[in-house]
Amino acid sequence: MAELTYELSFKGAASDTLAAAFDDCEVTTDRGVTIVRRSVPDQAALQGLIARITALGLELLDVHPVTDAGRSGSGSGPGTS
Repeated sequence: MAELTYELSFKGAASDTLAAAFDDCEVTTDRGVTIVRRSVPDQAALQGLIARITALGLELLDVHPVTDAGRSGSGSGPGTS
């Protein structure tokens, strides 16, 4: 099974210490939202990443796959200006 890449966003800008909890992910922050991006081999790995976010007491806002065409969240979706 091919790995899929997901972006998970949670409320708040991650400090360096919090970002270190996701050292196996690409971490970005924008307008008070932190986005972690990672390729996962299966649903169990995705659930583990979600569990890591909730175990840290963070408010999960969104989970979505990223297409091969490039980065999602490019500013073209609803709610962007």
